[in-house]
Amino acid sequence: MSILCATDFSPSAKAAADVAVLLAKKLKIPLHLVHCAHDYVVVGDLPVVMPDDRVVLDQLQTEAKRLEAVSTAVTKELRRGPTSQEILSAAKEQSAEMIVVGSSGLGAANWLLGSVAEEVAQKSPAPTLVVRRPEVLLSWLGDEATLETLLGVDLAESSDAAIDWIKKLAGAGPLKVGAAHVHPANDATETPEIHLARERDVWDKVHAVLGDMPLTVHVREASGRNSRYFLDLAQERGAGMIVVGSHRRRGWQRFATPSFSRRVLAYAESNVLCVPAIKDPARMSIPITQRVLVAADLISQTNDLLRHAQSLITDHGAIRLVHVCHEPDRGVNPLIASEVYFDHSLATAKAREEAAQKIHALPKALVDIEGVRFSSEIVTHHDIAGAVCSSAERFGADVICMGTKAHSRVASALLGSTVQGVLSRSHKPVFVITPPAA
Repeated sequence: MSILCATDFSPSAKAAADVAVLLAKKLKIPLHLVHCAHDYVVVGDLPVVMPDDRVVLDQLQTEAKRLEAVSTAVTKELRRGPTSQEILSAAKEQSAEMIVVGSSGLGAANWLLGSVAEEVAQKSPAPTLVVRRPEVLLSWLGDEATLETLLGVDLAESSDAAIDWIKKLAGAGPLKVGAAHVHPANDATETPEIHLARERDVWDKVHAVLGDMPLTVHVREASGRNSRYFLDLAQERGAGMIVVGSHRRRGWQRFATPSFSRRVLAYAESNVLCVPAIKDPARMSIPITQRVLVAADLISQTNDLLRHAQSLITDHGAIRLVHVCHEPDRGVNPLIASEVYFDHSLATAKAREEAAQKIHALPKALVDIEGVRFSSEIVTHHDIAGAVCSSAERFGADVICMGTKAHSRVASALLGSTVQGVLSRSHKPVFVITPPAA
């Protein structure tokens, strides 16, 4: 195990190396210094001119000696080929604990400019630290200051590894951690109870790993891109380091599903640690269900759905009951839009009020269970299946629980299509409950 630091000998790369060597010393692991040079190019029948590596090797040797003054456990390597690929290959060969890169390079290849650092961070199986403000990290590693850290928490498995790394970095110096959860806004106004429940969920998830480390929780509702709200919060807190998890999406998925961590890497003005979400095979064999989202029409089966949801929770957990009130598609003919929305707004207000009354009237035995937190959410949306999937993502549900049909013909058809839509679009397991036999 080692910390791998990529360098092109530019000032920003040297500053990143200063951070890397202090981190390696604090964490008691070696530092591996890598420089990637241009590969040989052969054009037709022209003679191949072998490049003289002596200048580059001298630079690499000089940089390694400079770093050895801080820690004697420094090795060096000259590689040839595409920069990002070679960094990733070296990290794999070295079983790197972390990769450290500067945010920009000034060498002839200009190879640390954004795209390479971003590509390494997105594809690396090891966490990648992109150094943009080295003075902040050097002050922290020199025991001169506490590092203000902002951690992105999504209540799903992608942030678990990031939280673990916060605990590991605490061994290098004192940290103040802000745990931030940014969720998309929906048409329903978020109640204080739902907001407090989200804050409690974030606190429980992070505190379970970090223990008594100084921790504050921030929950924000985003009407635009989540990353913009997250980065605004980082600036407000003066975060010296941002820590985010990465799903490591590749190929067409990067365009079909824009990456939160990719945007943070591209636009953050501070240091960014991008931690890939790597599932532990030992824990993958038996999934643990602690958070169940119950999608109910409140016409039938609601009690049965809640009982089944309780049966899925293996330990202390949470259940969220979600009801979606249908609204017209915004693509309706503008000539009749005002009439449609006026009529529907009255019906929607009445439907929301009735739904709230039904939820309030649920048996206490189903909503007040020792060790299980219960919350509810009423959403207004024209795409019921999409609203259910979004609610599940916001809640960080392990399982979605829903029924196959209701008693009335209209509700039955609507809920049936919703089940199919959720099954085809959800990334979460869906537990479908059939109604009891008559």
